[in-house]
Amino acid sequence: MESFSKLKRRGTDLLSSASQNMPNMPNMPNMPQVQMPSMPRIGGQGGMRATWQHVSLPSLPRSSHSLDIVAGNAYLFGGEVEARKPVDNDMHVVVLPWSGAPADYYTIKAKPSPRTSAAEDSAAAAPTTTITEEDETESELRDPLTEVPLSSPPARASASGVGSEAASPVPFSKDETVDSASIPPPRIGHATAVIGTRIFVFGGRADVAGSSTLEEKGRVWVFETKTHTWTYLDPHHSSPIPPARSYHAAAATEKPRDFSIKPLRLRRSSTWKEWAEGDSAEVGIPQRPIVGTTAERATDDEAEGAGFGTFIIHAGCLADGTRTSDVWAFDVHARTWKQLPDAPGPARGGAALALARGRLYRFGGFDGESELGGQLDTLQLVVDEFDDQNSRGEIGIFARGKWETITAPPSSGSAAATTTTSSAEEAGLTAAPHAGTSTDPWPAPRSVANLSLVQAGGGREYLVLSLGESSPSSDGHASAGRFHGDVWAFQISAAGGTAASFKDAFLQRVGRPSGEGHWTPVALGPYDDEADLDVQGPGARGWFAAAPLGDLEENAIFVAGGLGESGARLGDGWILRLG
Repeated sequence: MESFSKLKRRGTDLLSSASQNMPNMPNMPNMPQVQMPSMPRIGGQGGMRATWQHVSLPSLPRSSHSLDIVAGNAYLFGGEVEARKPVDNDMHVVVLPWSGAPADYYTIKAKPSPRTSAAEDSAAAAPTTTITEEDETESELRDPLTEVPLSSPPARASASGVGSEAASPVPFSKDETVDSASIPPPRIGHATAVIGTRIFVFGGRADVAGSSTLEEKGRVWVFETKTHTWTYLDPHHSSPIPPARSYHAAAATEKPRDFSIKPLRLRRSSTWKEWAEGDSAEVGIPQRPIVGTTAERATDDEAEGAGFGTFIIHAGCLADGTRTSDVWAFDVHARTWKQLPDAPGPARGGAALALARGRLYRFGGFDGESELGGQLDTLQLVVDEFDDQNSRGEIGIFARGKWETITAPPSSGSAAATTTTSSAEEAGLTAAPHAGTSTDPWPAPRSVANLSLVQAGGGREYLVLSLGESSPSSDGHASAGRFHGDVWAFQISAAGGTAASFKDAFLQRVGRPSGEGHWTPVALGPYDDEADLDVQGPGARGWFAAAPLGDLEENAIFVAGGLGESGARLGDGWILRLG
């Protein structure tokens, strides 16, 4: 028998000779080099870029209206063609273009929700009880302490509504009734926001006594996009109500939503057979499911009068002509208003408001004399929760701390705040005036602009500030002033665990700026170079309405209508795409 060393040497020889005895493989032809298309670039040294696409639809000239997007449909409500004269209370719907399909348009006439009409009929049919003087005397004899006050009477809020510490909000009085109309009257200067699939509307002005502010005692109108009907939510009798207003701003969150969640409890089985079968008698087995059981048990948070979320309003012009800087939050489920901390700075109207990552962001506005800017104000909102061991849930939102302010860096001179720097012009970023410095530019002061949250992919999010009024008209609201035509993007903190958050952490680690907390001017261009309207762009305007496209296109905003510098009401529509 051969030794192990000989076997090892023989195996080595066989392996070395194997490569020599193998046939040569044929030469493969050279593959052509294919250049992969580059991904759109959101940021970088070349700045941010965006495109304008004109949306073909029937002309809807109006200003001071609202626009909300739900499931790819843009809902336009209210507005004016002639100064201070609301056009109608129809809901104008634009089906936005998607996947090659063109835009479409139709109108929804205002009609009440069936459950709202049923509630009014039942209230009207309810028997009324007449209280006589003898009944009041008998009640006082049974309760002699009725007339003894337990506390000092609450102070009524001032007409200006400014300063939450100086005056208490006006409580709702049963003697003060609201018009029982079940559909909202035509209005201008109102504010809206979306919660779920419903559009919430508050305030505005009507064509009554010279376009007076609508006094609706805190009522919030709700448009049901599923049924194309209107309903309303009146505050609870114990709730304070905000002063009536117009030209204010609004935002919304879907919190609170989980009101009472019971912990999952395993069903006890008395026999092995019950344990093995489980709930198969009700829902079936995967091979033979019982159809309809899941749908039968399904619930709709927006059906049968239920609701969730919080509707937030800020600032605006009050009925007496003054302006305010207060913030109010309406709990949809509890139907109660709650006042949050007042925003810093002068009272204003026409501010831009957005909600992102649990924070309210506010920019600009008009204080009655000049356009405001140079700072971005933020307020952190948190959800109050409860857990009593048997169940847990969300109670409502409240403010954590006070407002915080991010201010623009001081300009080197007055010219820096009114003209574009040469470095920005060379980079092709913007040709519009801006504040700040050449290395840290800021948007110029403005009002009646739009501030929207858009997604840029990879967890990156931006607040996009577009257009707006740069200087008011000497004739007030009766004619047009001067407007901006630029777009700016403010980078907020990235979502945790995303590619953007890892990139920001790496940049901070190596000592490079990540861009968070800074404004960037956006270079604008046409979506289609061969489309004349895209090349022309929407132009400078204010008093328009805009909203992000949401799930349809996370990096896009739809802009409709507004007032141009010529004084004419515009009726066009545009899509702004970032990247």
